[in-house]
Amino acid sequence: MKKILLTGIVLGILFSMNGLYASFSGDDAGTSGAQFLKLGAGARATSMGNAFAGVADDSTAIYWNPAGINLIDGKAISVTHNIMYEDIYYDWVSVVKPIEGGKLGVGIQYLSYGSIIGRDDTGLATGNFKPNDLAVSISYGRTFGEILTGINLKYISAKIVDTAVAYAVDIGGMYKLMDNKLSVGVVLQNLGSELKYVNESDPLPLNIKVGGSYAVKDNWIVALDINAPNDNEANVCLGTEYIYKVNEELDIAGRAGYTTENKDTKGLNGITAGLGGVYKGYALDYAFMPFGDLGDTHRISFGIKF
Repeated sequence: MKKILLTGIVLGILFSMNGLYASFSGDDAGTSGAQFLKLGAGARATSMGNAFAGVADDSTAIYWNPAGINLIDGKAISVTHNIMYEDIYYDWVSVVKPIEGGKLGVGIQYLSYGSIIGRDDTGLATGNFKPNDLAVSISYGRTFGEILTGINLKYISAKIVDTAVAYAVDIGGMYKLMDNKLSVGVVLQNLGSELKYVNESDPLPLNIKVGGSYAVKDNWIVALDINAPNDNEANVCLGTEYIYKVNEELDIAGRAGYTTENKDTKGLNGITAGLGGVYKGYALDYAFMPFGDLGDTHRISFGIKF
């Protein structure tokens, strides 16, 4: 009965939102605030084309699908640094630990735009300012039979000179099939208040994500995500990961992916690639993602499970 009830809740969310998204298209691009919330978490998922809603088995699951934190045995930590274009950088930190009745996690996103020269109406310099964006998520996960569930409570701030603040929730579910070879995930992201500046407010980048992963072999998975955002057309993310076991203590992974999220950007974009290694619970991952004329980005992550 729990399985039937929870499945019905997930389907109810999807069908109830269907009418809302029917009116959204590429014409809505740029109509939401807090765009940094779309930057993802971790080099592993990025190198797989952001197709991670059905994989999500490390602490970056707080971002991709909070239900995935239930897959973590013990404690897990992940730290990511993303080298972007110009002086922009993006960081992610997450921690997950077991508690009585489930799993508890914290995820932090931070985007810095570097130092910018401020000018008055006449063009005279008034000093430097440092715009930045921040989001802090408190995550809770719990399993109901074979169904995994998770929720994030999220604080969001965007600072230019003044600071705008918003609050949101993420809700995720995951279900394993075919002796755990097939995993299906559903996520509702950034459902909350508007980001309010002094005189204006912007809606958050609400998104419905449906994804899945399939284990072709014990060491090879393929993944697919479909995103339906409120400020653009639906997009598709594809990814794969192959793991080579060097010995009992060391694994090396190769990853690749493709996403249509930035298909309108001129130049090379959409493809992703990366490498990773795990040694005694310590993971180091690298991801490459080009953004067309904007330039290439490089993401490095370090993780621990203990």
